[in-house]
Amino acid sequence: MSTTAASLKALHHLYLRLHDVNQKLEQGPKRIKLKEQFALVQDDKLKAVQDQVIQLKKQVHQKNLDLQTNEAKILSLKGKLNTASSNKEFDIIKSQIEADQMANSVLEDEILELMDKIDATETEVQEWVKKKDTAHADAQKMEKDFEAMRDSLDEEIKECNAAISEAEQIIPESIKVQFERLVRSHGAGALAYVAGKFCSACNVMIEPQLRVELNSGRLVFCKSCGRLLYIEETSE
Repeated sequence: MSTTAASLKALHHLYLRLHDVNQKLEQGPKRIKLKEQFALVQDDKLKAVQDQVIQLKKQVHQKNLDLQTNEAKILSLKGKLNTASSNKEFDIIKSQIEADQMANSVLEDEILELMDKIDATETEVQEWVKKKDTAHADAQKMEKDFEAMRDSLDEEIKECNAAISEAEQIIPESIKVQFERLVRSHGAGALAYVAGKFCSACNVMIEPQLRVELNSGRLVFCKSCGRLLYIEETSE
């Protein structure tokens, strides 16, 4: 590998490293936000299950009231049995008592079924509490970890920029504006290596004359995508 190619390769790797660090800085808050949003979803799901428990308990309460009302009605009707003025009236009252007792039996079964649902739903509530707590803890940990590494990432960016400024001295003034425009447009993709006979950025074949110029250490831009090219030792 020529000195020029080695210098360009080093510059390319510095830009790639800078890109990776910037990505970490950029993606950190986004990942934290996703974690926080996930935690809020767990909050909503927990509240939904808790609301189910509340509604089930309200149903049990209402059915218990209905049960008590029917019990009072049955007691009243039993008292009227002794004062029935005829067998027909006696039979009517007795039928009402039996109907209310049947209704109470149904109510008791429904209450028991609702109590089972409450037990199961309260167990589900505890599971969602754990999921919610875990989700919030994960979000807090991610934020804490990111804050802990932010300073080191900022320092690494400074180091990369300083190293890039030094490495870019290989770029002559005659093409510096063109190269800076490439960097603004493509970042680390401003440079590309020649893989075999092809530009690694656009996969277009490099003309033989350009390869001769590359081998001689001249700075060459890909005629297809405009990237600044260098030849990898393994691709020669």
